[in-house]
Amino acid sequence: MDELAYSSRMVNWAPLGKLLFVMCLLVVGLLTDSILVPIITFTIGIIMMAYSTNLKLPLLILVAIGEAILIMVLGSGMISILGDHSQPALWEDTFLWFNIYMTEQSFNTAWLIFFRAIAGVTLMLAFASSTPIPLLSFALKSLRIPNEIIELIVLIYRYAFLLLERFLVMIDAAQCRLGYNGSLTAMKSYAGAMAGTFIFSMELAEKSEAALACRNYNGTFPIFREPAKMSIIWVIISFGLAVGLYFLGQYTGDLVNFAKIFAPLFGWDI
Repeated sequence: MDELAYSSRMVNWAPLGKLLFVMCLLVVGLLTDSILVPIITFTIGIIMMAYSTNLKLPLLILVAIGEAILIMVLGSGMISILGDHSQPALWEDTFLWFNIYMTEQSFNTAWLIFFRAIAGVTLMLAFASSTPIPLLSFALKSLRIPNEIIELIVLIYRYAFLLLERFLVMIDAAQCRLGYNGSLTAMKSYAGAMAGTFIFSMELAEKSEAALACRNYNGTFPIFREPAKMSIIWVIISFGLAVGLYFLGQYTGDLVNFAKIFAPLFGWDI
């Protein structure tokens, strides 16, 4: 993720400006009931990701996005079939002990929640894939964030990969010794790897503290290339777009009706 952020086209943009822009779009998507607003914010997130990374994401991030989308689909699907029984049903059935009752409102609500969720994922990924942690931590100082929190962010960022590397080495070592031959053996191997990683983290913390003290560490990490500061243009664009989308949502609440769009396909009478 760090390599992806430093190679992004948006790495020189103001971190706080990007954060404000993303947060405004996320909030306005939650405040309006129009599905058109989440669709627009999702489109903006995709455009930002395409401009930032050319959509060339590592396999691990693609797998994480796929899992998130799967969770969204399952959650939205459950919402769509748990409609209000006081409303006319588009689809009513019973599967095992589960009662399926889909209404026009529940179907549209499911799509609204799905686009809100996927818009949030794309916007936050666009921000994360273009903002290195050191630049973000330095920018947070202007928000009066306590230095202790900023220090923790940077330390975790700098040393977490060492713990992950040690954990993976232990997993590979157990694999070479048939440590996953059976469920009980696999549980013992994972438990040993996690315990070993925890012990290593304590040892690493002591060694790192001594190493930082030898280098006159005073609680802050210097940055030789400071990030750009947020200008008034970021504020105007962020709040202007948010206000525009909010009023758009107020007047387009019923403009997009997915139940009517899919009605001819499934033979629903709406």
